[in-house]
Amino acid sequence: MDVAISVNIPYLNGFDDLRSVEDISKVLDTHERRPIRYAPWSAGEKQPEASFALAYDNDEIYLKYYVNEHTLKAEYSKFNDPVFEDSCVEFFIAFDDDMSYYNLEFNCMGTSRAQYGQHKNGRTFIPVNLLKTIRHQTLVKSTVVGSIQWELTLCIPKKIFMFHPALSFEQSKAKVNLFKCGDGLPQPHFLCWNKIEAQKPEFHLSRFFKEITFSRKAS
Repeated sequence: MDVAISVNIPYLNGFDDLRSVEDISKVLDTHERRPIRYAPWSAGEKQPEASFALAYDNDEIYLKYYVNEHTLKAEYSKFNDPVFEDSCVEFFIAFDDDMSYYNLEFNCMGTSRAQYGQHKNGRTFIPVNLLKTIRHQTLVKSTVVGSIQWELTLCIPKKIFMFHPALSFEQSKAKVNLFKCGDGLPQPHFLCWNKIEAQKPEFHLSRFFKEITFSRKAS
């Protein structure tokens, strides 16, 4: 397991629901990109390249993925569809010392699937009316054969985390892992930010989440 001190997540001043997702996307481009580089279940074949930038304000988590992969697939268009079968990125988060966690999954067009629970099975779906409040922007930047570059910006409102009604981000801690996958692609792949040790592809292992701290607001 990749053990490290808590990762600080920056606060973005002045961003609210009146600011466009396009503006937020540009700001995230100026922040640190963290690679989703571990491929513990690969057999040596060439893997996609993926990274992310993460920030927050009082009401939203801002997340941007940067991906370069071999194939682009986006068949699912309904909320809570199995988007992991498409070109997919995922964000798993557990707040404070909660044994349960949220899994937020998005295909390259921003179709979302989200659940909450303690284990892989028996999870509770986040209602569609809440998923509709996630703002997103997709940019496909290059479609050269064998090298498709795309970006997905997500503005995830606090209300998505419905089982934490009193949630406050600032100076709180959480444990997270982020992923790039494509279970239904011609060459399936399973990448993770914090390394997972398991015999077969499995993201629902919260003991491999990494701690983050939502930084103090700038004075």
